Amino acid sequence: MEFGKHLTKSLWGLADKALPVAYGIGYVYLVIRVLPEEEFGNFVLLQEIFLILSGLAAALALQPLLKFGSEDQPDDTDVLSVSVALHFVVLLASSLVVTSFRYELASILNAPMLAPLLIWIPALLGASFIRNTALVLLQTRFQLQRVFWVDAAHFLGAPILVWVMSRMHQFDSAMDLIVINVVSLSLSSAVGLVLVRTRLQFGNRPGWDVWKRVSRYGIYSFGSVFSYLLYSKADSFVLAAYSGPVTVALYNSAKIFTRIFEMATQVVQMLVLPAVSFLSSRGEEASLKALVEKAIMFSTIAMVPVLLLLLLGPELLIELLYGGRYAEAAGILRIFALMSLTVPILAIGSSVLMGLGEARASFFLGVQTLVVSIGSFFLFIPWLGANGAAVASVVASVIMTWVTLRITRRYVQMSTRGVLARVYDIKAFVTRRLQEFRR
Repeated sequence: MEFGKHLTKSLWGLADKALPVAYGIGYVYLVIRVLPEEEFGNFVLLQEIFLILSGLAAALALQPLLKFGSEDQPDDTDVLSVSVALHFVVLLASSLVVTSFRYELASILNAPMLAPLLIWIPALLGASFIRNTALVLLQTRFQLQRVFWVDAAHFLGAPILVWVMSRMHQFDSAMDLIVINVVSLSLSSAVGLVLVRTRLQFGNRPGWDVWKRVSRYGIYSFGSVFSYLLYSKADSFVLAAYSGPVTVALYNSAKIFTRIFEMATQVVQMLVLPAVSFLSSRGEEASLKALVEKAIMFSTIAMVPVLLLLLLGPELLIELLYGGRYAEAAGILRIFALMSLTVPILAIGSSVLMGLGEARASFFLGVQTLVVSIGSFFLFIPWLGANGAAVASVVASVIMTWVTLRITRRYVQMSTRGVLARVYDIKAFVTRRLQEFRR
């Protein structure tokens, strides 16, 4: 499997991951400036609950489909049947829990007007059900161009609908925004259904062995995602406990730039996990080794411009975004820049483990990441405040990169020399593309 071939496809992956950026920009100008603060705050709370439920359900039921569906095995239809059924059951159970305890949840969040909005959680989950399944099916065959169009229906459709309703003076509440998202998610599901209709072939009676294989993989995947959710929030929580909300605001004004790391991670996972699953299922160990080495070299080189930008231009970025506010965030951003060199390796390592079916190893890697990160936060934040939170993130990232490489080498016989040698593959890839361009 030629990595350069899929690297070209990654341009569609990058375009797809840029859609949430366009979505966010649209919300800044079309939503935040229009909705009353309480209405927007209630919508944010509801959206976070929806994204958590949807993300955990996908980890439990759809991540196994991505893994096993990429292997082109005879029981593909059975795996699809089990994953879809499990996905439906988890979403149904989540909907029942949230709607049953909506008043208690609203009280805990100190947002009484949130309770009547939570009744829409089942509609949001239902509207995204086919969409999420379709995205995974498309990823199993590297159909990233189609992935882009499924996502575009929602991430571009929602802001367009907001603009249309604003022009009609019909947009002034969180409820309006919820309805718009239900419509855009439904449209995205419809596009997805059209694009994967030929893949929707279900098994008649999946055996217990298929249920066991999918659920076992899904449980470890669920655990990894759950660990990540705690890890991604722990720095702000610990920082708030020691320094208060003002320092948290300063810290997060810099941390928002690390979204580019998340985008890079998602692109890497989109490409590497199904490729590893395919090669491992065919026993092509040499090709698998080459794939991992090329992925590490290609993605690390690709992050060098990000490293230089965050190291050399943080003051300019802060000024452009905040207009003179949060000037102290420039120093924090410089510290975060160092993660540019570790993020690709972490993403590739975890994707390789999941692609090889080593969900248990990936789960424990996530637990180790959580423990190391929280330990680092408690070590550096009391000492250095907001800068300490950034230092802790970098330290934890470096430690876990080393751990990830050690674990990955147990399954893929790669080497540092092999990774460095792949620079010639980059040169050959660029040369070929320049020749094609000149033609």
